Amino acid sequence: MRSRFILIFGLFLAFSTPMHAQKEGVGDKVSAVLTKFDAAIKPDKAKRSSIETIFTDFYTAQEKLRDNIQGSTLAQGLQQDYQSVRKKNENLFTERDTQLKKVLSADEYKKWKEDIEPSIRKSGKK
Repeated sequence: MRSRFILIFGLFLAFSTPMHAQKEGVGDKVSAVLTKFDAAIKPDKAKRSSIETIFTDFYTAQEKLRDNIQGSTLAQGLQQDYQSVRKKNENLFTERDTQLKKVLSADEYKKWKEDIEPSIRKSGKK
């Protein structure tokens, strides 16, 4: 009887832990991106600061979009317009890349698209 109670209690604890608690925060994501930029292009202080701002804004907007989806999904019973959300997310990526083009040289931007961005996407899919 006691072992059954311990098993049930253990399962309760395992499933009561929020799944999203392990979600990486905006600061963690920005830090990871900056580390990759530092290794790949070694930006000066001003450029690094601009990159940090671009990615902070990008990840904050993505998180806000995700929160709105989750909130409206619960409230509206899965009636979220998928195409609309997808378009908003694509716009976030386009805006981020437009901002990066203004800050990075052509060679640095090429390095971003060919080396850094693919490595970020791989590490985001743990």
